[in-house]
Amino acid sequence: MDTLQHQTYQDEIHSLQEEIRLLEQQSQKSHIYTGSFLKTMDIQHEKFTVQKSESWKCSSTDLEAQIEQAESQIALLTQLTGIGFTKCIMTTMGKGDDKIKQYRLSGYSHSLQFDLEFELMEVQAEENIITRVTELNVILESNEFCDLSRFISRAEEKNSLLLLFRTLSTFAKWYELRQVTFKHFKDKYPKIIRLPEGSNSEYMVLECSKVPGIELKIFWKIFVSEEGVVAPVLDLLTKIPAEALGLDTKKVVDNAPNSFRKLIRVFGIEAAIDHLIKLM
Repeated sequence: MDTLQHQTYQDEIHSLQEEIRLLEQQSQKSHIYTGSFLKTMDIQHEKFTVQKSESWKCSSTDLEAQIEQAESQIALLTQLTGIGFTKCIMTTMGKGDDKIKQYRLSGYSHSLQFDLEFELMEVQAEENIITRVTELNVILESNEFCDLSRFISRAEEKNSLLLLFRTLSTFAKWYELRQVTFKHFKDKYPKIIRLPEGSNSEYMVLECSKVPGIELKIFWKIFVSEEGVVAPVLDLLTKIPAEALGLDTKKVVDNAPNSFRKLIRVFGIEAAIDHLIKLM
């Protein structure tokens, strides 16, 4: 009996040892698998970090290129139109498909300064997004331009940004040309030319030094229609003493405004003014 029990114990011990050995092997395999998995995760993390870094670097480079391209396009547009912006504030209102963007802009068109406010509404229509300008408000630095002010009121009623910028650019170009032309003749003929209101004035006075009392006034207005048509309008007014008018048998003074307009049509504005000054 003792021998049989002893044999039974030996068999149980061997069985337990075998189970321990199997458990140890499974434990080692599990450890190897876990280590391999963690190592793989580390490699994946490193790859992700490198890819993320390279992607960020690539995105940053692309963004810089896009900014440079946008700046060059804006510079070209400013050069072509004479319109530039110094400040832009945009606020988005609304949720979902219908959104309203409020814009506040400060800018210039040649030498004219302006402030601009408007709302841009985006409406989803089937597969397209339709934008519409509303609540247009324009503020000019100067209020001396009556025709332009009337046109701006009309543009605000129509909420037409394209018409506004196109007309404002053309008007500012003529306004700047008038300033440059008046200053040019004032510098060239300082004893004959007088600018009572400076180079921003709408008129220039020509004085005859040989015959005191004789004056010619060149009025240069910039006409702007409500439809946005811009055109220079030049006219000549004369101031002649009564004694000199009595000697004008050929009615030169009376015909002077019409003759001046003919000179402009033939020679252009600057050459016509220069020719008139030389006649003085």
